Amino acid sequence: MTAARGDEAALFEEHHARLIRAVGRAVQAPAVLVEDACGWAWEQLVRTQPERTPQLFGWLKTVAIHEAYRLSKLQRREGALEEVVHVNDHDGSSAEGWEHVIPGRTDLDAQLRAKEALATLASLPERQRRYLTLLVGGHRYNEIVATTGATYTNVNKHLTKARASVRGMQEAA
Repeated sequence: MTAARGDEAALFEEHHARLIRAVGRAVQAPAVLVEDACGWAWEQLVRTQPERTPQLFGWLKTVAIHEAYRLSKLQRREGALEEVVHVNDHDGSSAEGWEHVIPGRTDLDAQLRAKEALATLASLPERQRRYLTLLVGGHRYNEIVATTGATYTNVNKHLTKARASVRGMQEAA
């Protein structure tokens, strides 16, 4: 970590309110999430100590926007998982309530497609199923690698095979 330059407080006072507004306009997300993302950008500024050029605000904004998108994706993933767990807790069965995974879609065709997709997923070998489930759940390759302890190459190989299997099953149907 590079030593602080001592101007961080002045930079914060000068740019923070404008940074919040700029990130809020760029990313449609709750204000708390935008604030967290901007806080992350300031933390990165203190940690990395980039050059104090006129482009510093642009650097802060870019870092904050990327973090806001990452946090927003995590929030959506966790919210969807909480909804599924909540549904399954109340009806006492993991087989019932699966149609709530597809909000707003209750017609018979949509339910049949969802059941077919679940059956296709269930027919995959265990590693392909696990990696594909994590990928569809919003995890990046590096997150899947960290979660499972597999190598990047191994994850990529199994995901490639899983996608090909799913494509083949869809074409056969």
